[in-house]
Amino acid sequence: DDGRPFTPGALTTLWTMVSGPAAVSITDASGVDTDASFPAEGTYVLRLTADDGELETSDDLTITVRLQNAAPLVNAGDDQALEVPELAGPAVATLDGTVSDDGRPTTPGAVTTLWTVVSGPAAVSFADASAVDTDASFPAEGTYVLRLTANDGEFQTSDELTITVSLPNTAPLVDAGDDQTLVVASLSSPA
Repeated sequence: DDGRPFTPGALTTLWTMVSGPAAVSITDASGVDTDASFPAEGTYVLRLTADDGELETSDDLTITVRLQNAAPLVNAGDDQALEVPELAGPAVATLDGTVSDDGRPTTPGAVTTLWTVVSGPAAVSFADASAVDTDASFPAEGTYVLRLTANDGEFQTSDELTITVSLPNTAPLVDAGDDQTLVVASLSSPA
């Protein structure tokens, strides 16, 4: 300010809210440098007005409040043990994962998911590898580690589960051989 008029000669300032999705709390509305608290996401317009007692001028400031993006939360589900009578066809497990996200970033704003095989004795096939809940087929006995990954366009998170495919324990097969008939001259000597 140029210090005029001399009466009253004091410059006053005032912060006001012009627009926004919720009421803004301004720590010292008459201070040029102050803090403002924004209770919700959105675009806010604040106005600083200066008055020298004769003339008044203002300028607007636009502030966009955006919540920070958090990584998706992923749970691949519980480990499973599949005992199949025989592997005439593949053993099938139902995968029941969960994925949650905050919806950010808004671009692209969509979470993509993918099941992959980390390790195992044979190739695994998925009914739909991009679905959180799907079926997986295992062609051979063994221990498999599967990973569910979620990507929100900025962050990627994953979780793993273990599937053990085994054949049940069965009784041993025993064959003593064919029945025999022994003809001996006398039973006093071993046959």
